[in-house]
Amino acid sequence: MKRLATVAVTALVALAGLGLGAAGAATVYGYSAAGEWFSPGEGYGSQYDHFCGPWIENDFSKGSGAWGLITFIDTGGNWNYTVQGTGWIRRGLSMSSSRTWRKKLHCKNNTGATYQGGCYGFRESDPNCA
Repeated sequence: MKRLATVAVTALVALAGLGLGAAGAATVYGYSAAGEWFSPGEGYGSQYDHFCGPWIENDFSKGSGAWGLITFIDTGGNWNYTVQGTGWIRRGLSMSSSRTWRKKLHCKNNTGATYQGGCYGFRESDPNCA
């Protein structure tokens, strides 16, 4: 448990560092609890984004042997830019492409084993929006 908490905190610190170079202010949001138990096939999803606050990155922090996936789901229910892997997995979008379509984030345990993890996303704030 202590090891997973350390992994989750390390991932959040790394995520915060990734957003520093962006044009607007990037904010990290957890769309599952840190250290959440993921049963086989269980997933979590965020809310849909909007033009003034598009999702630009999806991250899933979990143990090095835990297999899972992350994806961006459009308003038609289609999965886009899906990434699968063990340990911490991430997928970023360019700022320009992230504004052209509405999406929500999704993470999922796609194994037959239960494990702990946390799902996080970056949302870019547009300084031109009030």
